[in-house]
Amino acid sequence: MAQRNQRQAFLEEVEEQASLFALGALPADDAARFKQRLQSGCPYCTSEVQECDRAVKALALSVAEVAPPAKARARLLESIGSSRPSGILEMGPGTLLRAGSTPWKPTPIPGVEVRNLHEEKTMLVRMAPRTWYPAHDHHESEHCLVLEGSISSDGLTAYAGDFTYMPAGSEHNPLYTETGCLLLIAYA
Repeated sequence: MAQRNQRQAFLEEVEEQASLFALGALPADDAARFKQRLQSGCPYCTSEVQECDRAVKALALSVAEVAPPAKARARLLESIGSSRPSGILEMGPGTLLRAGSTPWKPTPIPGVEVRNLHEEKTMLVRMAPRTWYPAHDHHESEHCLVLEGSISSDGLTAYAGDFTYMPAGSEHNPLYTETGCLLLIAYA
């Protein structure tokens, strides 16, 4: 009976440590010890961490993104824009493009607008909520930074601050944004 209680206590301790480890909330010393358990191949520790990782990821996806009220967002953007000069300026051999100096242009895809920043190599792409972008080929490598919102493809979602790269010659499956998004895209 005592051995059974010890085993149960050990299993509960592993479950607790695995959940805190998956959240990144286990104190550094405990995390180092738990990581050693994982590296030693402990099957129970490994399965618990994998289960907790899945739960943590599912939890993050279960919460809807909340956009700021339209009026608050508009006031913020207006205050940012009103304190800056506008225009396109020569800057030595380069160019300084001020916010709002180039117009947003609609694309043939409903809900998608583009604002060119440098030729057709660097641009902002704005997609309205619940917009699909069809599958397409990449003739050049594409670097994409999600600035606002989120965008999904192939069962993966990229959120604000995430970066994606598609090599030249690759095909991008359809893209979808539930929330709407703003992307910075550069081709090389």
